[in-house]
Amino acid sequence: MVALDEKRELIKDYSARVIETIREQAATGPRTYGFEYEFLPETPLSLDIMEEIYKFLPSCGFFPEGDRFMSSSGIYLTFEPGGQIEYHSTPMRGWDQDRFREAISLFGDTNRAILDEVGVNYLGVGYLPGRGETPLCLTSNRYRNLHARMKHSGTRGREMMKGTASIHLHVGIRHVHELVPLFLRLCELSSSQAFGMSPDRRDIWDNTDPSRCGNAVCRDGKFADPEELTRNLVQFALEADTLKENIPFIEKGDASFDEFFYHLTTIFTDVRLNLKRNTVEMRTLDSMQPELFEEKWRQFILTLQEV
Repeated sequence: MVALDEKRELIKDYSARVIETIREQAATGPRTYGFEYEFLPETPLSLDIMEEIYKFLPSCGFFPEGDRFMSSSGIYLTFEPGGQIEYHSTPMRGWDQDRFREAISLFGDTNRAILDEVGVNYLGVGYLPGRGETPLCLTSNRYRNLHARMKHSGTRGREMMKGTASIHLHVGIRHVHELVPLFLRLCELSSSQAFGMSPDRRDIWDNTDPSRCGNAVCRDGKFADPEELTRNLVQFALEADTLKENIPFIEKGDASFDEFFYHLTTIFTDVRLNLKRNTVEMRTLDSMQPELFEEKWRQFILTLQEV
């Protein structure tokens, strides 16, 4: 058991490092926005089918680069444990209709090409039932550990991993003083009818992993400054279980800040700090047909421009 004084000191230290990371990565110029768009396969996939998709993607202009597939336009794609395909937009400065529509068009063209060549039909839906015990489509230690944990940490975690799809919305952090108003605005949006989860996904999310999911920090509601907000985020992450050891991170002992940084990427709260992109990220919006997303995206940007 970690002593209270030791815990307070660790929260203070890691919070300062998080703030410093934000400062180092802060971009100058106009605020940027981005999104990650997931599509669910209509039927469960196998590892063999995943290999077929991987081999075909260069024909669509996506080439392997580490654990992702990169296009010449800067848009890249990854995959989720149930075979969900996830497209990552480039950062956009405000409402850029042409770049937005080019991205959406690329998603649709790629999905159609995969359907024609491999026979996998990707759908813009938030949830498909009956996926909890379907094959795991990713084999990295991260996802194997998460899949094993989801058997015990909640009641619907494996459905979350393999049967849900969402659209993650990002807003870039230019200055540390923007952190609190941006975070609180995304908290408001995440619980709104326009941007909140559907009842099906909400029930899954609320029964996935109590130490890693939910909107606990959002519920606090008020933060005097970026340091107070960051301390809350750090404390939540320190108390969240690790994927490998299944113990609160704070009990790992001599863990480095780099290990904590990685651990932060595995937190699934409704709104979170994404230090890899230096953004505040909202994860509540259900996936949908692309033609329905344009108005949501425009509304998201207009709402954040007021902050």
